[in-house]
Amino acid sequence: MRDGNPIDDCWRCDADWVNNRQRLADCAIGFGKDAMGGKVGRIYVATDSSDDDPANPKRGTLRHAVIQDQPLWITFQHEMIITLKQQLVMNSYKTIDGRGASVHITGGGCITVHNVNNIIIHASTYTTVSLSRLTKPFRIWEMSDGDGITIRGLKHIWVDHCSLAKCYDGLIDATLASTAITMFNNYMTHHNKVRLLGRI
Repeated sequence: MRDGNPIDDCWRCDADWVNNRQRLADCAIGFGKDAMGGKVGRIYVATDSSDDDPANPKRGTLRHAVIQDQPLWITFQHEMIITLKQQLVMNSYKTIDGRGASVHITGGGCITVHNVNNIIIHASTYTTVSLSRLTKPFRIWEMSDGDGITIRGLKHIWVDHCSLAKCYDGLIDATLASTAITMFNNYMTHHNKVRLLGRI
């Protein structure tokens, strides 16, 4: 049954959407409509909610999935509360698909996408609350500015059906010439700084 929401109508009308998850990438609208995410990659099922060693993440964790070089469509085996120890830094061509599970991402780090492209974040809950520090062999980050989702120098991103609240600074921050962005169907609360879209 259609409810008038063009994105929901696009994928919910498929009774077998659970087995056709990557079709979601064809449902985006707006400036970020060409974001592919992990459409051309394999399905990666996150089975472990831990984030004990951010420098060497365990296979099966969300952090292990998002740093891989190849395209991935990331889903969740069951409901999870993922308490980040440090920033969650994503590589290109990734989809975080929380449909069908209640996934809460919280703790001491935000989601950061920097100088990458083709990201989809759909149907998850983010309640990041503090600053963080991350050092990885391939990328070194200083302290986060405390936004729930930090977008810097990125092309083609779609953030949809996410709840964001109680972040240290803002909820979504898109700067450094980021372009082709769609933010749709999101619920943002418990904050006085929701979005910053600019050239900072």
